[in-house]
Amino acid sequence: MHPMRKNTQQAQYSYQMASRRPEKRQKADYSALLVALISLIIIIPISLVSLTIIIFQSNHLNLPGVYVLDKEVGLLNPQETAAWVDNYWNRTRQIKLSSSTNEDISYWLNPGELGYWVDPEGTAQAAYSIGRRADPFADVIAAASGQSQIVLPVLYFDEESAYQNLEKISAGLIIHPENATVAYQDNTWIALPGIEGREVAIEATIEDHMENAFINLLTQTATLHMRSVPPAVDDLTHVLADIDSVVAQDLLLEAYDPISDESFKWSVPLETKRGWVQVNEETYDIHMAYTRHNLELLLNQWETDLGDGRSFKPEFNFDGLIESWENAQTFQTILYHDPITYTVQAGDSLWGISLRFGMPMWYILEANPGLTIHNLEAGMALTIPSKNILLPLPVVPNKRIVIDISTQRMTTYENGQVRSTHIISTGVEDSPTFAGVFQVRTHKLNAYASNWDLYMPHFIGIYEAWPGFMNGLHGLPLLSSGQRLWAGNLGTPVSYGCIIMALDEAEDIYHWADPGVVVEITK
Repeated sequence: MHPMRKNTQQAQYSYQMASRRPEKRQKADYSALLVALISLIIIIPISLVSLTIIIFQSNHLNLPGVYVLDKEVGLLNPQETAAWVDNYWNRTRQIKLSSSTNEDISYWLNPGELGYWVDPEGTAQAAYSIGRRADPFADVIAAASGQSQIVLPVLYFDEESAYQNLEKISAGLIIHPENATVAYQDNTWIALPGIEGREVAIEATIEDHMENAFINLLTQTATLHMRSVPPAVDDLTHVLADIDSVVAQDLLLEAYDPISDESFKWSVPLETKRGWVQVNEETYDIHMAYTRHNLELLLNQWETDLGDGRSFKPEFNFDGLIESWENAQTFQTILYHDPITYTVQAGDSLWGISLRFGMPMWYILEANPGLTIHNLEAGMALTIPSKNILLPLPVVPNKRIVIDISTQRMTTYENGQVRSTHIISTGVEDSPTFAGVFQVRTHKLNAYASNWDLYMPHFIGIYEAWPGFMNGLHGLPLLSSGQRLWAGNLGTPVSYGCIIMALDEAEDIYHWADPGVVVEITK
């Protein structure tokens, strides 16, 4: 029985041992589960982060929650980001440029006009690099937790471009300072103070734009710095006592009409001279300011004294006028006769028109392109050139030769007085001497006329009847055979157009009549 009992005890012991072992295995299983759970908690997020990184890397996308300043660019690729950056920051954005001193001065400009440029590719690359840097897990976790990750625009400033555009803007804003001036008011001279000007302070504006580039771009405002410009001369009170002596100087113009032998003389009115007074800003010397515009206005007034068809020369010598007045001299000029228009009448011939106006026919042909001696018709409007065209040399104003065809007499004048009178012979009816106003143009001691085989002593050419064919004054002609022509015919028209004189008289006139002396021939 003991063994039995013994066996029973063993069985009981075995049972007890068996009943304790399952309890130990249950505790071990809970620990393993906990370890497994902890492992899953760690592994799954890491796997998800890794998977996220792989997805965004392989698809070349920005992480969610990435912003370029205030614009989310998450889930965009770099090309899409760059396109948006360029359009938003460079193309559609506007900046208000406003004056620092005048609220009325402002301009809306695009950033590029102020030198600003946001780099689209550089900014897109900065956004794209989030999640691809040395610690990509932190970026992805931040994105997963909803945190915003902000990238600033990559901004550049082009100083040269900004300078060029500010110069353009500046040109329209410049107000030049006005120096002090003097004025005649209420019968007395007064000094008017100078007035400040203004200009854009370009260097200060650019420095401001460089220092505040990002703020200006962000707020869409920028400052245009202005500065005042003082006048060079601020006060002229001290020169008032010297003005009257300058204004008292006579400014004279004398004009001579060689066609009509008339002279005119003008003096600048006192009130006009008062309006021309200026003071040198460096030396404070008082002087007259002769501007081309003011002188033209004055000449236009004086031309009313001349009547229709007569004026100052189109190429009036304004520089010579100013120089003469600055040296207290009288300026002298020649008056000009305007071209005229003539309507051809029935029965007119070009030769007859030429004689009527004292204008050699070839000048009329030159002034009317297409005109010939054969196509002249009644009703045609012809331009008759200015009579001044027959006076190509500078006029000698104190000498004049007057020839009267009707009396066959010639008179010379010097300084307004008769110098000499002469009996002459002019052209026959078939080859008449032109009536008109001409000029001593050439001198030839013994000219030869091949058409008539004769020599013309002391020849003075006065007009071209045809190009290269000069008519003029000369002594009794001599045939090549030695025969002297027309010695007994002076006082009667006998020549082929020239004016014939006695030999000694022709020699005297030859030496007296300088080139440019006017020769007036009348009927």
